[in-house]
Amino acid sequence: MIDKVETPKTVVKKVEETKVTVKKAATRKPAAKKATAKTAPARKAVKKPAPKRTLFEQFEDSRIAVPFKFANKTFMASIGVFALVQKEFDKRYNEFDKKFDKYAKDGEKVFDKWEDRVEDFRKDVEKRVDDARDRVRETFKKAA
Repeated sequence: MIDKVETPKTVVKKVEETKVTVKKAATRKPAAKKATAKTAPARKAVKKPAPKRTLFEQFEDSRIAVPFKFANKTFMASIGVFALVQKEFDKRYNEFDKKFDKYAKDGEKVFDKWEDRVEDFRKDVEKRVDDARDRVRETFKKAA
C-alpha cells in the first residue's frame, strides 16, 4: 500500500484548520517624544568605486561562465598531459641515447677490427697479384 504524499497545499490547509483563534491584545500608543536638539544632518556615505573586474569575473556566476570554466579546465588538463608526455619522451630518449652511444662505440670497435682485417686481406691479395705477375714475366722471359 502506498502512503499518501502530502503536498504543500494540503499541509497549509491542515495548518489553517488547526489554528486556534487568538484575540489580539489591545495596543498602546507610544508616548509622545520630547523635542530634541537639532543635530547635524547625516553625511552621505561616499561610495568608493568598485575595483574593475575582468570580463571573466563579471560573468563568473552566470550561465555563460560554465562553458568557459569547462574549457579552461580542459585546456589545463591538456597542458598537464603534454607535460607528462614530454617527461616520458625525455626519459625514453635518454635511455635510447645511452643505448645508441653504446651501440655506436661497439660499432666503431667492430669497424676498426674489420677495417684492419680488410686492410690485411687487401695487402695479401696485392702481394699474391704481384707474385703472380712476376711469375708470368719470368715465364715470358724464359719462353722468349
